[in-house]
Amino acid sequence: MRRLSPLLFLFFLALAACSSSNPATSPPDASDLDASGPFPADASISPDAPTDSSSDAPATCPRTPAAADRPRRVIVSHPFSATTGKKAPLFEVLDLSADGTLTRPVAPVIFSMGPALAAPIVFTPDGEIGLVAQDDGSVGVVHLPATGAPEVIHAAFQQGFYAHSIVVAADGTRAYILDSSTSNNGGGVYEVPIGCDGKLGTPSLVVSGGKANAMALLPTDPTKAVLAAGKAFDSPSGQDAHLGDLLSRARVGGAGAFGDSDAIASSVAVTPDGKYALIADDGVFTGDRVAVVALTPQIAPVSVLHTPFPAAVVISPFNNAAIVLNDDSTDEIHVMTYDAANSAAPFAITGELPYVFGKPQIPVTASTIDRGKLKGTVFIGENLAVRQLTFNAGGTVSDTAKLSLGAGNTSIVGVVGVQP
Repeated sequence: MRRLSPLLFLFFLALAACSSSNPATSPPDASDLDASGPFPADASISPDAPTDSSSDAPATCPRTPAAADRPRRVIVSHPFSATTGKKAPLFEVLDLSADGTLTRPVAPVIFSMGPALAAPIVFTPDGEIGLVAQDDGSVGVVHLPATGAPEVIHAAFQQGFYAHSIVVAADGTRAYILDSSTSNNGGGVYEVPIGCDGKLGTPSLVVSGGKANAMALLPTDPTKAVLAAGKAFDSPSGQDAHLGDLLSRARVGGAGAFGDSDAIASSVAVTPDGKYALIADDGVFTGDRVAVVALTPQIAPVSVLHTPFPAAVVISPFNNAAIVLNDDSTDEIHVMTYDAANSAAPFAITGELPYVFGKPQIPVTASTIDRGKLKGTVFIGENLAVRQLTFNAGGTVSDTAKLSLGAGNTSIVGVVGVQP
């Protein structure tokens, strides 16, 4: 064993042990809202929605992307309570102006679903519906209007899967829920319809196979996806990178990204031109590496780059750079160049980000805006803050801003998500 997972590392940082109860179904009490945390005693909390095991969702509705240049909202989770040994189901909504300034409302906007520590919050294209994989394997779903209070749709939706991470379809009509369990325990990728009212429908297994850890849609054809998994459909032994057709529910191709069967993928990202995928291995067996996989003319391994504890990889929407979030005691962000014309070595790690606001602390999840004037803005959840980076059109990466969210266990940021 090399190290603790990011989730456990945050756990010990907060001095919080796993509770035998399920806090996703319980509203926060006064101990969650202490003076040292981000929420004053008179902060208003959106009421809980009931915990769900099923839902009769109405017909799905394609969702038109909201205006590319507009004020947006950012959600962060606060998964730890002021009470030692207790997790918290709290989320906070921050304001993002059209010019990219991130602020906290004078009266904090908070709501309750379930503890979320590992995978980023994702949204439908209109930014109205946010979904997150929670600590107990359930999915939290919230309606986030442009202004006003958020409405929790599902505090903890769970039906036949144990959610590890979520990818939303390009048209917003469905979500793909990754279950990293083995195939014998129901692992694979599940498709769940998203109703016009945001309610989730009955899940169906889209990709059978175990250890489905991370997935990304192809920007050039979002009906297809790159999946990092121990198995997908009838894939042969040794393949851990799979190209799948989500509509026909078939495997298009596969490859052994790392050359062994030890990888536990933490993140997958695909270049905007659809030519390459990056797969981060932050597992306990080998880890410390990112695989470069070619997707055209067929899926094939290219190279393996070494970097410590890669919790996430993010590729620039300008198609010329990427970053790696290095978590645990490393606490770094590394910058990568991308040259599509260099088929032998399209990616190279050039070094650490030139920090303006100091080294990051436990950078685990990231969420990116890929259109409009804020194209290339990345939000990174850190220990007690949200950091903003900027992918510049010329291929450089800037450390742009950092919003501190307080001190103490209740201020710790678990995951982050920005409206598209």
